[in-house]
Amino acid sequence: MAAPGVLPLPINDVASREENDRAFGQFGAQVGIAVTVGSLVGTIAGAGIGCIATLPAGCVPGLVTGAGIGGVVGTIVAGGPTLGVSAYQLWETYNAAPGTSIYADRDE
Repeated sequence: MAAPGVLPLPINDVASREENDRAFGQFGAQVGIAVTVGSLVGTIAGAGIGCIATLPAGCVPGLVTGAGIGGVVGTIVAGGPTLGVSAYQLWETYNAAPGTSIYADRDE
């Protein structure tokens, strides 16, 4: 018996290495900024809310707890959607024909 034939993989044009590198760099920068800003804003807002909520008890317990919870919530709220959009842009660039992505040099 002969072994079944192996079908070749389809060959598609994809973005150039330079376009892919630029897209990946932009992906990392966007997600990094969103997570950093989201956690900072969440920490500040959570600390303020926690302090106000526990003002009769001296503010400090609520400030610490609120800051921790706010930091996590801010990271998720700001970082999650940004991660989705950035990942989609990265995927589109990886699957674009050479010279057609937003990261291609357009010296025309």
